[in-house]
Amino acid sequence: MAKGKTGVTLNWGGLDRVVGGAARSLADRRGLLRSVGETLVSSTVKRFRDGESPEGDPWVPSARAQQEGGVTLVDTARLRNSIGYATTTDAVLVGTSVEYAAIHQKGGQTGRNHAVTMPARQFIGISAEDKAEVGDLLANHIAAAFGGKR
Repeated sequence: MAKGKTGVTLNWGGLDRVVGGAARSLADRRGLLRSVGETLVSSTVKRFRDGESPEGDPWVPSARAQQEGGVTLVDTARLRNSIGYATTTDAVLVGTSVEYAAIHQKGGQTGRNHAVTMPARQFIGISAEDKAEVGDLLANHIAAAFGGKR
């Protein structure tokens, strides 16, 4: 430094290694995406127990559940038990391959000659609780990448 000048000396002290390691850790999102998938499947299955949409709106009870004293959308539990997730490199997909899932999710006309009106009973979606939990998972993932815990 030239005579008569003041300045600051910065000692990185390994910061570049920490940031580089964190970047490598953050690039591998598989564990985070699996945790998000498991969280969303769990909350979706919980909706079958609670009989409500992701927004907390109660489902219209089914005639079968009312007649038999059962639970709406859980006659054989095939639909509920089919909820799963898949991950890509940057996304989580939650859903089911059960062929009648869409009519229950969206509602509409069904049955012979479309004579039955099925009310929508949304079970797939992201609730405010889900968003908060996924936010916590992300924050923990970032903290762990820098060697800390939240």
